[in-house]
Amino acid sequence: MIQAKRCSKAVGIEAVRALAGVMEDKRATKGILVTTSWVGNDSRDFAARHGRMQIIECEELKFLCKEHLDLDVLISLPKSPPKRS
Repeated sequence: MIQAKRCSKAVGIEAVRALAGVMEDKRATKGILVTTSWVGNDSRDFAARHGRMQIIECEELKFLCKEHLDLDVLISLPKSPPKRS
């Protein structure tokens, strides 16, 4: 299952939980949330606990577009995503 979110601010945990619910309903073995923005720590923690979910955020999405499609994409956000440690 793939869920795509085009957002200018953080994607809420509701979207991650909704993907988990659809995965269970459809008996999907993997779920991927792709977003032009980012997710919060609670969403990241939920996906990690679930174990079958992958989250692709802004910077990784740009990297994948360049690597696989040879496209330099520009994703403009009103504020920068928080730095991950």
